[in-house]
Amino acid sequence: MNICIITKNDNILLPFYEPEILQNHTIIHLNQEDRIHTIEKNIDLLFWDENISDSSIKQIGKFLKAFHQIHQFILISTSNNIYNYKLAIENKFQDFLLFDENFEKSVTSTLQNAQVENFDNLEDPDYSYLIKGESKAIEKVFEVMKKASGTNINVNITGETGTGKELIAQGIHDQSLRKQFPFVAVNVGAIPKDLIESELFGHEVGAFTGATKKRIGKFEEAEKGTLFLDEIGELPLELQTKLLRVLQEREITRIGGNDVIPVDVRLITATHRNLRNEVAENKFREDLYYRLLGLPLQLPPLRERMEDIHVLSSHFLQEASLEFGQTQAKYLSKGAFNKINAYSFPGNVRQLKAIIDLAVVLSDDNEIKSKDIHLEKEEISTDLLKKERTIEEYNIEIIEFFLKKYKGKVNYVADKLDISKSKIYQLIKDGKITK
Repeated sequence: MNICIITKNDNILLPFYEPEILQNHTIIHLNQEDRIHTIEKNIDLLFWDENISDSSIKQIGKFLKAFHQIHQFILISTSNNIYNYKLAIENKFQDFLLFDENFEKSVTSTLQNAQVENFDNLEDPDYSYLIKGESKAIEKVFEVMKKASGTNINVNITGETGTGKELIAQGIHDQSLRKQFPFVAVNVGAIPKDLIESELFGHEVGAFTGATKKRIGKFEEAEKGTLFLDEIGELPLELQTKLLRVLQEREITRIGGNDVIPVDVRLITATHRNLRNEVAENKFREDLYYRLLGLPLQLPPLRERMEDIHVLSSHFLQEASLEFGQTQAKYLSKGAFNKINAYSFPGNVRQLKAIIDLAVVLSDDNEIKSKDIHLEKEEISTDLLKKERTIEEYNIEIIEFFLKKYKGKVNYVADKLDISKSKIYQLIKDGKITK
């Protein structure tokens, strides 16, 4: 791999000239940025010393946007400031290294994990075996997936429940250099809080009551592969600190153990929560948020890619027909398709699959009719616009509707509407909403 370091500080250069690194990488040193244009096509990984000039991180990021052939950018800073890290991630850089007493270790760890795919082999990655769709919305997702597959950057997938976040993570892994190694998926929200640490990092015999056997955690299980942490927003604050340390040091210690175990894992996370709001409400660590953010990938809800309904329905019909022992694949009548096509799918692709599965079982012959399609009633009032209201009154009516629908669960409604819980509680306190 070709590595370029832009710095005037000889101490920053020292770790890059270790024999182990020189054996596996080509090192290019520049003491000013204006020569990048001449060697861009030969650079895979660029380390940029923040102190090379008086330019701000934003100005540096703007400058680097012109370089499309360089796969990864990493900022080196002397300031351990979360604001600097935030600026780096928001302005082109995929990672942030602090120039401190652990700098040499950080460089070694970063290079071990900065695997760069040959993009010539990723001209037309095929995700169709996992993800069905031809809409512009899903094509944009494929483009981001291609970029993610070609690097080792952390990926953060966001989207509503049922949009297929785990399938996206699986697809990224399958097209990456790590595809020969394990893909390990963990739903953080489904694990009891007192067991999450053991699940992720493992434990030794006698670590706690009931620990009669040594347990290998998911980080070790995913060694050299990909670890997918779904619902990362559910991770307790005390474990967020430990996860941050693991990501920084790339090593773990099992519960009840003393041995430090190096880990080489590509991390992909997902959530349906708005983590920015969680950070603002002190429910999620800001430094961990920016460490996980890496390459953000937003999945569209099904209602925003309705052009894919036909492709998805046909795929699920074939799957269900085989699964339920049908001799021939069933198909939708025009009436059945129109009924599906007019629905908004609050449960997204997962809900569409469930509807198709049920229709295959209920239908009397190979043609699925409108009566075989069972949809949940959409209860939003159709006369919402018949009476003139202020924007605030519309907002209140919508919030009240969802609070009623979800039995007063403020947290859930806040996530679904992408608003803060404090806003809902304030409306309740002011008497504008009855919970």
